[in-house]
Amino acid sequence: MLRLHRLRHHAVGRHVLAPCSALTRNACAHGTFTARQLSTSSARLAQVKFAHWIDKETGKLDTAKLETKWKTRWAEAKPPVRKPLTAAEIDRLFYVLVMFPYPSGVLHMGHVRVYTISDVLTRFHRMRGKHVVSPMGWDAFGLPAENAAIERSIAPAQWTQQNIATMKDQLSRILTDFDWDRELATCDPAYYKWTQHIFLQLFKNDMVYRKDAVVNWDPIDQTVLANEQVDKDGRSWRSGAVVEQRKLKQWFARITRYAQDLLDDLNALNWPDHVKSMQANWIGRSEGAEFEFALDPPIPDAQSKAISVFTSRADTLFGVSYLAIAPDHWLVSADHLPAEHANHVLKRAQEMLSGSSGGGDRSQRTKDGVFTGLYVAHPLDSARRVPVYVADYVLSDYGTGAVMGVPAHDVRDHEFCQINSVPVHISVVEPETSEFAEESKSELPVFTGQGVLRRIPENGIYGGMRSADARTTIVAAAAAIGSGKSVVNYRLRDWLLSRQRFWGAPVPIIHCASCGAVPVPESDLPVELPKNIELSGRGGSPLARATEWLNCKCPSCSGPATRDTDTLDTFVDSSWYFLRYTDAHNTQRPFDAMAASSMMPVDIYIGGVEHAILHLLYSRFISKFLWKTRAYGTAAVEHDSTVRSEVKEAIARRETRGARNGEPFTRLLTQGMVHGLTYKDPSSGRFLRSDEVQTEKGNVPRVIRTGETPTMSFEKMSKSKYNGVDPGATVDAYGADATRLHVLYLAPPQDVLEWDTQSIVGMQRWILRLGRLVDTACASSARESIVCALNARNKWSKEARETYRHTHVAIQHATESLEASFSLNTAISALIKLSNYLATVKDCEHPTFGFGLVCLVKMVAPMAPSIGEELWEILIQSKCLHNLGLVDTPNSRVFAQSWPVLDASALKDVSATVVVQINGKVRFKLEDMVPDQYQSELVQIASTMPQAQKWMFDTTGQPKHIVKVIHVPNKLINIIVK
Repeated sequence: MLRLHRLRHHAVGRHVLAPCSALTRNACAHGTFTARQLSTSSARLAQVKFAHWIDKETGKLDTAKLETKWKTRWAEAKPPVRKPLTAAEIDRLFYVLVMFPYPSGVLHMGHVRVYTISDVLTRFHRMRGKHVVSPMGWDAFGLPAENAAIERSIAPAQWTQQNIATMKDQLSRILTDFDWDRELATCDPAYYKWTQHIFLQLFKNDMVYRKDAVVNWDPIDQTVLANEQVDKDGRSWRSGAVVEQRKLKQWFARITRYAQDLLDDLNALNWPDHVKSMQANWIGRSEGAEFEFALDPPIPDAQSKAISVFTSRADTLFGVSYLAIAPDHWLVSADHLPAEHANHVLKRAQEMLSGSSGGGDRSQRTKDGVFTGLYVAHPLDSARRVPVYVADYVLSDYGTGAVMGVPAHDVRDHEFCQINSVPVHISVVEPETSEFAEESKSELPVFTGQGVLRRIPENGIYGGMRSADARTTIVAAAAAIGSGKSVVNYRLRDWLLSRQRFWGAPVPIIHCASCGAVPVPESDLPVELPKNIELSGRGGSPLARATEWLNCKCPSCSGPATRDTDTLDTFVDSSWYFLRYTDAHNTQRPFDAMAASSMMPVDIYIGGVEHAILHLLYSRFISKFLWKTRAYGTAAVEHDSTVRSEVKEAIARRETRGARNGEPFTRLLTQGMVHGLTYKDPSSGRFLRSDEVQTEKGNVPRVIRTGETPTMSFEKMSKSKYNGVDPGATVDAYGADATRLHVLYLAPPQDVLEWDTQSIVGMQRWILRLGRLVDTACASSARESIVCALNARNKWSKEARETYRHTHVAIQHATESLEASFSLNTAISALIKLSNYLATVKDCEHPTFGFGLVCLVKMVAPMAPSIGEELWEILIQSKCLHNLGLVDTPNSRVFAQSWPVLDASALKDVSATVVVQINGKVRFKLEDMVPDQYQSELVQIASTMPQAQKWMFDTTGQPKHIVKVIHVPNKLINIIVK
């Protein structure tokens, strides 16, 4: 009995086997079942055959009817009653999160791919015994809905809700299983009430502030434009006006205070390296120095007596030829510029600002500049005057808004000097060795590397120092006289939160002439958007025209005041939604600290790599802020007497084994894009519609009008390229299960997927083969239970042993693919191989065949849910599971079963083919050998083979002397004879 218990738990999986019934025990005792015990009426079998789902005339599966059956069954299931998690549930919890979609109203193949991946992982981990959380919601605020509402003369809320209903139905059609009881929409006042609350917490902690910032301004429509609303020529997409740059009061979040934390904690995240690099580069930590270049002569009443400049190359300080300031630097003013230069400089500066209206990166521009007429003194040589220029590539909100130009050691600075006729100063740093000097030669007379300061008068006492030593010494000298210091700078800028649009969460601030910016009292949240407001896209912010909504009383002094007319960036909405999912219907707070602490961090976050920077960065920032202010986390519940000690310990375990320090996402899976087959006219390059191309015999496409062969390529799906694929039409034609399998099989999730509709029939055929296998198993009753068979494993036939091995090889590959590598295409490949092998098994009554098929159905189920459910039900109703001694509860569903457990001992080859080499040349093979035989045994067997007589024996029949034997176990033996 002890051996039987061990086998049941190790080899087959703890939750697979039912307790041995009297029937099973009797069969084990006698070695087989009686015919009466195994009999099932043919009438019963006829009711449960998979073949009944197949149309006899077309040979096709009735996917619509089959999927409807199971969607109806799933819909009948009662939603779970949410209770506080126990310690055991917290330890088993697995939070699967997929990036929630904007409700455009139409799913595209990219949606199908990412939500199928998410659904497969959700179902897999549930079968692995995890307490899985898999919520879904809607990123519903934003400019697209506002534009759609203007075009269709419909309220954005109505448009959005219609789209949400449509997309929920579409998600159901691809058989996804989300926790819909956790559903949320960011445009719901019940949600954005708490978005506003989080803004106020930032305000309370001095983490948001208001300042002037440049925006794109349409002078005709009198409204602010997003960068994407400005075309490549700098014109408004709606009015066609040349877009201007204006400064407006904007709200910012102090994300830069978290820059080092955001950088340091990247190392502990199980994210793709390229994504972590993108985040690190965006944060952009630079160690360097800040020097003070004093205005020479000083400007009366100026806000500063000097221009502060950051550089990471203090060793080039004596090579500075000019300073460059941003077009909107505080010095670019009629009050500060010399009179003879002011008008020209101000005009050019405005042109530079306007030239950036297309949303381009001004920091990458190099040519546009103008001399201001101002000079500054060198920090370590006050007698040396340096000219000040306005340069297009300098940004006022990055660093100090000023940089030093060193044309001999920076390519951009060199080009700027050439274009703007700035006198170029000589090189102050040279390569350390002549060998390096040869390697560093370039077309431009610029040396950008580290080296040695040249022994020239300009470098003074620092000549001859290596760059690293010179940096330290020069900064120390500047610090001693108050003209410099060591600093750490970040490329990261504070987060601009304001948007001058309607469809977003209103900023919860009231402006009072007496009290200034006053936060809306928490009791007055949410500040809802006004209803029945006319949207035209013209005339400035719609909220500013809603006078009844706009005018209010100051919460502080009760005097007349106005509401802030900006709305929050939609990245604010999506920066905390994963926390709201933990307690989606809480009306008293954004989420309960206990609920969020029990579920955070997210175990696996799935979404497009296009969100690898901003969305992830802002989510990390808000999550860390809420964690540090004890809205959730171990510290948030440690003093809560209502939380049991074992639950607190489980929360601490979860927090320490996943992402730490308030990081929201432990692991990240970024799926690639879906590309469609694109046809182009070979002469004109025009994209061709599908009805303009005809496929001839041999699958050769021709342009119908000309007969030419079109240019074909796979490109990102878009309407303009006529290469989009309608997921609904694909599901109608091939079924949701085949569509899911196809989208998973075509490429690993991280790679670009080249969609090919024609090859989806391969998945349809595989589904039919699975059905035939199940029908075969149901018609061929197992002779004994798998438990009894495992007790007599040493008596198995070679085929039975090979069947058991193939089953566990598939279990190993599928499990590793779903749990570790996410190579879901590899998992499907392993299951196809197993099904192909099972189709060759001759003894279908041996329990290893039935066991292999049962494992196959379980592993297929997460990827093809309705097929998995149907095949499992057939196995139950036909008594196949019962005959195998497995769980056969009448109403048991496949997703209530445990994922198959790997028996590592089964992976050993049943037999081996050993190649025999004599003196390094292949002479023959030893087929069907017992695995892992000793070298001496193989030499003995090889010497008895007829083929060995010529090579291992001399002409008299005597064995040749064996000098050496090279043995690769189970593969090769090389016998060196003399």
